[in-house]
Amino acid sequence: MTLKKRRIILILCTLFFLAALPVILLYSLGYHLNSKLQLVKTGGIYISSPVSGSQIFVDNKLEKETNILQDGLFLENLKPGTYSILVGKQGYWPWAKELKVKEQFVTEARALILPKNPEGKVLLKENFSPLESSKYEKILGLLKNMQTGTTTEILERFSNHEREKLWWNPKKNKVWVEWLRGKNSRPYYMNENKILVLNSQFSIRNAEFYPGRNDVIIVAVQNGIFAVEIDERGGKNMQPIYKGKKPFFTTYKKESAVYILEEGALIKIKL
Repeated sequence: MTLKKRRIILILCTLFFLAALPVILLYSLGYHLNSKLQLVKTGGIYISSPVSGSQIFVDNKLEKETNILQDGLFLENLKPGTYSILVGKQGYWPWAKELKVKEQFVTEARALILPKNPEGKVLLKENFSPLESSKYEKILGLLKNMQTGTTTEILERFSNHEREKLWWNPKKNKVWVEWLRGKNSRPYYMNENKILVLNSQFSIRNAEFYPGRNDVIIVAVQNGIFAVEIDERGGKNMQPIYKGKKPFFTTYKKESAVYILEEGALIKIKL
């Protein structure tokens, strides 16, 4: 190859690099071309799952399977728009949402994924002795008070850090959750300071925050106990925890479990 040809190739390579440089810089800064060939700033999405081995799909494409060390998926440089998210695992109820990605913003969500056949244990049966019941005296007291009813019109519960409050009126069967701090510090799962989480046609016997989570509540309605998301974005997920006849439940301290009283039996289900 002659010196002249080498110089021409060098010049062409330099011109190509200079022409591509603005595109490379824009891409590195998070800009992409949309369908109208317009430059738009990109965003990202972060999805986490509390269950190891969960498969996370984005627009029907498997993006990640979680493990003990990595419980979430982070995708960046996404064009603004709506993305279909599905989190699933064999033996668990699936969790699905339609989430919007905005420019220069990471959309966050935490999956609610519960086992279809949760691990349960009967602690006491109907003919239990006073000695046996003394171990669970406080729990039984709470549950029996619920069974006998209350004259209180408004019932309240607070999250662990007392930043959220839920309340409901047993006569109106509506459960609300309210953010108790400033608007600027409001979490991603609340788009307003006060949200109507559940409007039921059936009597609500109890409502509590899900142990270890402030974005999910547990309610006892009709013949079951259910976990309900507070997050209204892209569809609200509701999953069963227990089904029976007319169960009452309570949670205890920071234990990740629910205690259920039904037909004289005390049952514990791990969450």
